[in-house]
Amino acid sequence: MRQEWQVDSSKHRSSAALCLTFMLLCGSAPAFAAAPSASHAASGASTPAIMSVDALPPNFTGDDPEHVRDALAGRPAPSQSSSITSRVRSFLAHPLRKSEQAASAPSGASQPRAQTDRTFTFVIPVSYGVRYLSKKKVLTVNVSLAAPEDPGAILLKQTVKGQSGRKLVVAPEAKAKGFLQTVDVIQLKAGGGNKTTIQGRALLPHFDHEHGNDDFAIVLICTLAPPYLMEDIEHSAPTDEEPTDITRRTSTLNGSIDAAWLIDRKEGTIVTKRLRLVK
Repeated sequence: MRQEWQVDSSKHRSSAALCLTFMLLCGSAPAFAAAPSASHAASGASTPAIMSVDALPPNFTGDDPEHVRDALAGRPAPSQSSSITSRVRSFLAHPLRKSEQAASAPSGASQPRAQTDRTFTFVIPVSYGVRYLSKKKVLTVNVSLAAPEDPGAILLKQTVKGQSGRKLVVAPEAKAKGFLQTVDVIQLKAGGGNKTTIQGRALLPHFDHEHGNDDFAIVLICTLAPPYLMEDIEHSAPTDEEPTDITRRTSTLNGSIDAAWLIDRKEGTIVTKRLRLVK
């Protein structure tokens, strides 16, 4: 029987080695350790350890964009892990120019600490765009990560607090009746143009998922660069069209995307690393 499935837009988005991987990736160490990837081993260049892993810890969440944003803004939450805060302080304390000079050092030199500290891993749940044809053993990915209000940026996280007053009140009554809403958006502006769509095609003869999977996610491995953070706060008074008092905070991280993967978050499986960022 032919098997074909895709993630629908109507749906909401070995032990010692694994232990070592977990320590490196989940905050028990202040930064990713430097380890050579397969593609750079011959030249001696080094990359953050995550670039060369073959599997991730089950229920992998990566770095919380909100924690990264708050550390860059100098306002980390009391409950926030100190690992991200210390990493951010570390690279902010070293001029990028010196790091880049060190990065261009002769082959064989280790990657500068400031460079590895600036590398973060963001996990974005996939709600559509993944399709597998079992007859052809082909997996295709076509996922837009564009932020709704800024198509040239990648949406990393959005939090909405407060109830909308649409269809419940009229504009003059909205604020008086408590229809106040805050929208917190964290997005990423990647260098190289407005590329916000992830695409890829991979031949996976041993892919064993029998049905569509709600646990798929896109992993973005990013290196932040100045200006690391830009913030904008807008306030919208209630209108007849949207009778809600809305305050929108948009935080934009700046950097480059070093890799994009498709993973099964629940199992920690890296489904494919053969993804690219396009417009």
